[in-house]
Amino acid sequence: MMPSLSKAADRVLERFVPKASASADTSWWEYCYCTADWRKIYRLCHVVGGRTSCGKCDNVRYIGC
Repeated sequence: MMPSLSKAADRVLERFVPKASASADTSWWEYCYCTADWRKIYRLCHVVGGRTSCGKCDNVRYIGC
């Protein structure tokens, strides 16, 4: 009984919830290093069309390491 309910639930989810794809576009901040004057340096990274790229480590995001 349980396997058939599980399969039915899977079919309902497939119909109403779109599947995530590896090519979903997103952005995030990635930590690079901490400077001598206590600044955290980050870079902005992106995923576009399934490809990942990151910019230069030149953004001060937080003070205090």
